Amino acid sequence: MLTIRPLTTAQFGDEMNAKGLAGRLLIGRQIGAVATAFMIPVSTSGQAIALSIFVLFAILTVEREEWLVTFAIPAAGVPVGLFLLILIGMSWSPTPFAPGGGVTHYAKLLLIPVAMACAFTPREALQIGYGFLAGCLVVLVLSFLSFFILLPPPFRRAMDGVPLKDNAVQSGCFALCAFALALGGVRVWVGGNRRRAAAMIILALIFLADIFMIFISKTGVLMTAALVGLFVIHAEGWRRFLLVAAPIALVVAIALWSSAPAHRRLAEIATDIHAVDGDKGSSEPTLSTASRLDFWSKAVEFIKEAPLFGHGTGSTKSLYQSLEATRPSPYGEAVPDPHNQFFAIAIQVGLAGGAILLVMWAVHFSMFIGRSFASALGQAVVIQNFIGSLFNSHLSTVTQGMLYCLAVGLLGGIVQRAPPNIDR
Repeated sequence: MLTIRPLTTAQFGDEMNAKGLAGRLLIGRQIGAVATAFMIPVSTSGQAIALSIFVLFAILTVEREEWLVTFAIPAAGVPVGLFLLILIGMSWSPTPFAPGGGVTHYAKLLLIPVAMACAFTPREALQIGYGFLAGCLVVLVLSFLSFFILLPPPFRRAMDGVPLKDNAVQSGCFALCAFALALGGVRVWVGGNRRRAAAMIILALIFLADIFMIFISKTGVLMTAALVGLFVIHAEGWRRFLLVAAPIALVVAIALWSSAPAHRRLAEIATDIHAVDGDKGSSEPTLSTASRLDFWSKAVEFIKEAPLFGHGTGSTKSLYQSLEATRPSPYGEAVPDPHNQFFAIAIQVGLAGGAILLVMWAVHFSMFIGRSFASALGQAVVIQNFIGSLFNSHLSTVTQGMLYCLAVGLLGGIVQRAPPNIDR
């Protein structure tokens, strides 16, 4: 005969305390995730502190079964494989602990399975997204105040309009916000909430205006064009597209026309295009383009010397330094960054590492094939990182790489756990 023994007061109290502790740990994890998202566009040190808190709570709250399920997903396993290859690459490197470009720059790849294993609910993911948007809004306000010289010197740095981090970080974060707000605004408009939709679209236009007024770059133009194309795909109809596209074109035109920094940058871009095309009547390319051409040509030589597994993790700067005496860089010094993510990895761990990098991008993009809002944001994140990595080592940089890994992990967890009858 089955005997059911009631819980004693002490046992009941222990169970309630355990549930209460688990709940508090989950709350702590969510706070850490929101704080990390807020700090990404604002502060590197704040980002590191918040991220440490999030990772600690994630380790304490994720169950063993969830880890096993997550690592079985290629989108989580491939980044780990790339990191392990880079870690092993230290064994044949002449300078495994050299500053810049080493294993520490790729440890963030482990955040992809961590964020996926947390299995955030759509509501929790939205809160994290609001945290990122709030951080970008703080930077947006400071940016305009700095641009119009309304802030004290601590916030007015070498480039007016970029008060906190650098232009690449600021414009990249703003572009993602503009895309998310524009697409969300269109869908809210279709849903009937016209006031909220109008507010979202106006805010998206303000973010875009800042990007084109402050410092327009060649990479920024390509990324913006790609995100506009992605928006066309997800707008689902030319009327919805025109709802946002027409104001975007007007705002961008006004921003470019009214901004002196934009005029200078457009002239530099035109100079670079003519110089690269071999126009004899043009001047030399700008320092930015000349340096990149030098970095890339030398990178190809380094890869040819050790094509399969590279020169070892952390070897990049020493390789560039070895050529500095005979072939000095236009940049003025040897740097541990070839300004291309594929080259950055292939120099250290060869074409094997470069192939894994390409597979990772492909796997992540395929994971986000779908029509849902989370899928669209995931596509935007992957496209932005891929294009940015053509001209910079965006995956290994502190902010852009962190943004990519956390966003892919967060959004990937959402689409992977979406019900099968719902379009991802």
